[in-house]
Amino acid sequence: MPFARLALNIRLTIASLLFGALAVASWAQEPPAAPVPQNTPETRQLPVLNYSKPVSHFPNPIGPYRARHLAEPNLANTARIDSLMHDGKLYLSLNDAVALALENNLDIAIARFNLNIADTDVLRAKAGANILGVNAGVVLNTPGGGVGGIGANSGASTGGTSLGAGGVGGGTNGLVSSTLGQGPLITSFDPILTGILQMDRSHTLSSSAFNGVPIINQNTGTGNFAYQQGFASGTNLSVGFNNTHQTTNIPFTTFSPLVSSSFQFRVTQHLLQGFGFAANNRFIRIAKNNRELSDVAFRLQIIDSVDQIENIYWDLVFAYENVRVQNESLAFAEKTFSDTKKQVEIGSLAPIEVVRAQSTVALINS
Repeated sequence: MPFARLALNIRLTIASLLFGALAVASWAQEPPAAPVPQNTPETRQLPVLNYSKPVSHFPNPIGPYRARHLAEPNLANTARIDSLMHDGKLYLSLNDAVALALENNLDIAIARFNLNIADTDVLRAKAGANILGVNAGVVLNTPGGGVGGIGANSGASTGGTSLGAGGVGGGTNGLVSSTLGQGPLITSFDPILTGILQMDRSHTLSSSAFNGVPIINQNTGTGNFAYQQGFASGTNLSVGFNNTHQTTNIPFTTFSPLVSSSFQFRVTQHLLQGFGFAANNRFIRIAKNNRELSDVAFRLQIIDSVDQIENIYWDLVFAYENVRVQNESLAFAEKTFSDTKKQVEIGSLAPIEVVRAQSTVALINS
């Protein structure tokens, strides 16, 4: 019994050592960790600005009313292609070709601006203004990217901007205007404050002896303030405060200075046309739907551009391989022609075989 127990312990120890050795070997065969991408212009993420939301009033109270400038697109070529050059040759994989096309594609740059234009339309609609519309087309028909081989015309643009259905062409397919038809007038959802401060002084020759003075001097001061705002329920609010201060040198005037003031508070509610949130928020819903369409169109522009650059890449591979096959065919035909001439000289073949071999070489050269 003690010997059997010792043998069992030895077997367990050996099994544990073998299992540990296999685990260490499997860890040693794991692939190395992927390198961390460097913060290069090609990998650095661009800041995303949401133009559908206004700027905060803090710390600048007039910040929402100031112009917001959009950075100009970078039209220079990226430095990726320089890293692919080695000994005067361009080593280009399919992933590199797609990356170069996406980084240097002007059609994608234009489509990216359409997203910001759609955001500003949402902001306009939230303020109660009519929307302007946004282009949601995709640029197509650039030579060289078709599935039919070299020179075909199909697919999206790979680097230029064409006058296609979604490019910068004019008309209803370019930067379009809204054609929403008639509907109830929407009052501005943003508060509108107006004010007038005015001082007038006039000197007029008297045209009547009853004025009592040869020259009439009249001073008028005006201070008017108004507030107006509309709401999505169809309610309009307006408040007005008007003040006038007037003096004159006419001795027969009962009151000088004469001060007159008026205050008006008005609330109106549409009961039929323009009543409710559905009618007054229609531009906001349309602008948000247009924003979704612009996002889908931007993705479609990228998908079509990638599809075309892949077609162009494989067309290039086909052309390269085709040239290699043609060179090998030409070398084989020339070798056959040389062997045929020698066999004709020694009389093993008829002279007509030389003409046949020569025609084959001429056909390949053409």
